[in-house]
Amino acid sequence: MGYLKQIEIENFKSWRGKNVIGPFMRFNCIIGPNGSGKSNVMDAIGFALGERATFLRVKQLRDLIHGAHIGRPVPDTTRVALRYCDQEDQETVFCRSIFGNSSEYRINGVHVSLAKYLEELQKIGIVTKARNCLVFQGAVESIALKDPKERTKMFEVISQSKEYAAEYDQKKEAMMKAKEDTQFQFNRKKSATMERKHVSQEKVE
Repeated sequence: MGYLKQIEIENFKSWRGKNVIGPFMRFNCIIGPNGSGKSNVMDAIGFALGERATFLRVKQLRDLIHGAHIGRPVPDTTRVALRYCDQEDQETVFCRSIFGNSSEYRINGVHVSLAKYLEELQKIGIVTKARNCLVFQGAVESIALKDPKERTKMFEVISQSKEYAAEYDQKKEAMMKAKEDTQFQFNRKKSATMERKHVSQEKVE
């Protein structure tokens, strides 16, 4: 199983300039008083994993740039890179940058599309759309307060089974139609058999 080895941050939220958090081990714990930036570490990781602005506690992407929340952004760009280490100690760097309100994605320094970026993350078990990697503050309480129907929908998103709902409904409808056709043909055959038997009896008589 792989792990996050290091986070490289540049002008992101409360961090000004270039900063390095780590190196991490396979198990880590970050502690600190309120307002010390613990949640911003989660936001940085979420940002690099492709999360949308609404999940990062801002209205728009450029609000993530250091100083933007007070109307005085230091630069016009920000960057977060995650250094991931797999079971064989091979490193992969996932990097997301902001230029204005648009994002740029790179894997090991090579510019890639968002689709390719998310595809490579999925290969290591991180599904951004399902949000199966990070548990943000208040998420546990929110899940506990959900009713069974809402919780089922949540699990469908996490397992990605919701993406196959339309296909499932289509195939289910086709199966029901096939069952109806089969029953119709069976009844037709049964009726024909009875008629044949009746005709045979009339012939004997």
